[in-house]
Amino acid sequence: MNGEGIAYKNRKPVFVDGVIPEETALIEITEDNEKYAKGKLVRILEESPRRRHTVCPIADQCGGCALMHVDYKGQVRAKEKLLKEALKKYAGYTGEIEPIVKNPTPLAYRNACKFPFGKDEEGKITTGMYERNSNDFVPVARCLIHTKKLEKIRHEVEEVLQKYEMKPFDKESGIGLRNLVLKEFDDRVHIILVTSEMDLPEEMVNELLSLENAASVWQSIKDEEDMEFEMFGNRMIHLGGDMKMTLSLDDLSLELLPRSFFQLNTAQAKQLYEQVVEWIPENTGLLVEAYSGIGAMSLFAADKCDEVIGIEVVEDAIANAKENALANGKENVRFICGDAGEELEKVADAQQVDFLLVDPPRSGLNKKMKESIHKAAPEKIIYVSCNPATLGKDLAEMNDQYQIEKIVPFDMFSQTPHVEVACLLSRKYA
Repeated sequence: MNGEGIAYKNRKPVFVDGVIPEETALIEITEDNEKYAKGKLVRILEESPRRRHTVCPIADQCGGCALMHVDYKGQVRAKEKLLKEALKKYAGYTGEIEPIVKNPTPLAYRNACKFPFGKDEEGKITTGMYERNSNDFVPVARCLIHTKKLEKIRHEVEEVLQKYEMKPFDKESGIGLRNLVLKEFDDRVHIILVTSEMDLPEEMVNELLSLENAASVWQSIKDEEDMEFEMFGNRMIHLGGDMKMTLSLDDLSLELLPRSFFQLNTAQAKQLYEQVVEWIPENTGLLVEAYSGIGAMSLFAADKCDEVIGIEVVEDAIANAKENALANGKENVRFICGDAGEELEKVADAQQVDFLLVDPPRSGLNKKMKESIHKAAPEKIIYVSCNPATLGKDLAEMNDQYQIEKIVPFDMFSQTPHVEVACLLSRKYA
């Protein structure tokens, strides 16, 4: 699941970063547990034809792109196999899976940068990644999966911050810059500085706004009360530039706020949405989208349905979704802010849900959502997943009521082991 190779010693699986199936390698065991072990690659003895010399000089340190050493054909084959094995293991499914929808740009595709701040060799503030399974900061001179505009402006932002002698976050003092978040839509880049409680110099903000392609500057203040695993703090301050981020997809114009989520690969997101809409029949009655975000898929589906209801727990995303429905003239679409499972149950108590679209987080559907789906009993479900394991487990629990019609994987995150999946389900009848 994390892109490791798997070897076996006395029938015990040994997980090893950096090796590919069918290779012979010398491995040092670094961790030996009862049911599995972990190993470190010493050297490759026989290479796979799928191996390539990675174009990233810090791929081994950074750990962000676990498949950078595999050629593209090998990557998509691995993802198809990973999905197939997960569905067989967890859901007992051995039926047909459509060929993976390939990424037109396996490099320079990512529309967002989310890097922590640290120090370079000279002690100046810079951005990078933490080495996998550690707190060791690794400066990243160039990230090959970011779009070129993102990388250009990332380095320009660093130069401005260095000029004003800004410091990365220090745990002892509790002061400093935590993360740099950049989001690029329609050739415009939005800059978000995640910081401790601190004032940012007005002159510095103006310099950031003057950078080519810079659309806005925001400050997200994250303090001790905010959850550590969350990227942003509870307070978001608009420091200058555009108040909204705008994104064009086909005939739709979408707006989103900094905390609102959108797929990290715009081109592949469009292909995913088109596939989802293709599966929705003309003249569908009520379609409900759970975990609807800024409402992109709901709006794409609107012309095929009498009514669309989107449900999302993030308030910023719901505000965007409502504005997007209004701006795009989709009068048959409305959005509800709340827990997906609880709100679906309320909707289903009031009217028949004909079609359900779910795009949950990596953890999959929670217990309440599964109960609500069972009660609502829509005729069709499209399950969009970013985690084959939780998809398989959820499909297994829904097997008494639903059968799989079609499965299409998408290579949304090239160079990584992650795979996005769209799955069409139809209700079973005795």
